Amino acid sequence: MRAGLERWDATPVVVIAAAVVAFHAVLSGRYGFHRDELYYLAAGRRPAWGYVDQPPVVPLLARVIAVVAGEHLWPLRLVAGAVHAGVVVLAALVARELGGDRRATVLAAVATATAPLFVATGSLFQTVPFDQLAWALVWVLVVRLLRGADARWWLAVGAVFGLGLETKWTITLLGGGLAVGFIAVPDARHHLRSVWPWAGLAVALALWLPNLLWQAFNDWPTLEFARNNNADVRAEDGRLGFLAQQVALVGPLALPLAAGGLIWMWRRRPWRVLAIAVAAVAVVQFALGAKAYYLGPVYPLAFAAGGVAAKGWVAGAERRWRWALGALLLNGIIALPAVAPVAPVDLYAEVFHDVNDELGEEVGWPDMADQVAAVMHILPADEQSEARVITASYGEAAAIDLYGPARDMPRGTALSAHNSYADWWPDGEPAGTVVTVGYPLHLLDRYCDALGPAAIVSNPWDVPNDVAGTPILVCRDLRVSPEGLRRALQHYE
Repeated sequence: MRAGLERWDATPVVVIAAAVVAFHAVLSGRYGFHRDELYYLAAGRRPAWGYVDQPPVVPLLARVIAVVAGEHLWPLRLVAGAVHAGVVVLAALVARELGGDRRATVLAAVATATAPLFVATGSLFQTVPFDQLAWALVWVLVVRLLRGADARWWLAVGAVFGLGLETKWTITLLGGGLAVGFIAVPDARHHLRSVWPWAGLAVALALWLPNLLWQAFNDWPTLEFARNNNADVRAEDGRLGFLAQQVALVGPLALPLAAGGLIWMWRRRPWRVLAIAVAAVAVVQFALGAKAYYLGPVYPLAFAAGGVAAKGWVAGAERRWRWALGALLLNGIIALPAVAPVAPVDLYAEVFHDVNDELGEEVGWPDMADQVAAVMHILPADEQSEARVITASYGEAAAIDLYGPARDMPRGTALSAHNSYADWWPDGEPAGTVVTVGYPLHLLDRYCDALGPAAIVSNPWDVPNDVAGTPILVCRDLRVSPEGLRRALQHYE
């Protein structure tokens, strides 16, 4: 039997969630598209059951949003902000299901609303916030099952996992972590003797099947992408960097709440499954050299448990309660200019770029398109109709896809051999002159008989990013076939 829960006044949590949506809505027009957002729009125009670096749900959602509201920045950011607000509400629900009172749910909500990681991911339309939402839903459902809910709720767990797998594969780590937790805790093993968890697993696999079939028919490109991506992360940050970055992602003032929550769950037999699951996920990610933010979806659970654990500390002590809330708010405010587009662009470039370079990827795409268009338009008239742009990264190609038509560069002008753009490369292209973006001269020299520089990509604020400072080159008389050039340049990372 489930233990009863006291009546919950959700009004404060709803207010916090509404404030989160309003915050992201206000910022939705600042800076510009992130390279990944441009890529999701491009992928959405090319619907498929899978892509090299992601399952189909987020590109499909980008397409739906574009059809409804146009290919603008604000609707994408508004949806991402709403997802962040959803994670905030779910964190509060977890706190309530763990037995927390009103203050526990508010602490969980405020921590999730203000932690730098969630502010940053809620400010971008990417797979990451949707992945966090799926994990948070699973936490709510599993906590309810541990409290004694009807075992048929495992079907809902399976459905969430299935949709999560069609969004981002990292949710497989949550499944593995929960399996370890249920096996390791004797009192929880009876769940595995029921038919319903296995029925839920069947539901998850059925929902994942379309993407798995796509992977199989396309030689499992996502596995190659993941290997290359993890190798790059290990080389850049190292495994110790994975641990050190948790402090920055969560914030030093919120980290004690999360740590206290994990300890609290470990010490209480009903919730030890969850503490073990979190530990298993963290160990696997550390061993693989994963990106630090991949651990992010465990923090709504940790914040929720921390809110419950703090009950005794803040009970009857209004000053302590205010200190706790103030610390969590300060935790977010300190990091805000580095994780969300709140500062003027030039101030971000001068002060905050070295802290978080991801915001730099939101700057300068229309300017790059202007510069590429200027090079295309100075080509002889007989070359312009067949000229193509080849970019080193999907971001540049996706930007030209979006901004090119207004600059007399029709969609299809931009090609790339990076990730799924390599699959979208038309047969027989390029058939004429090639303008390249982002490739160094020495790399292309072997493929072109006539190759020369035309411009250097820049933006008005001198914000460093992956394309700023790279050359725009003009290549004539290819030494290789179009397909040979695609194969030579193709890379998944």
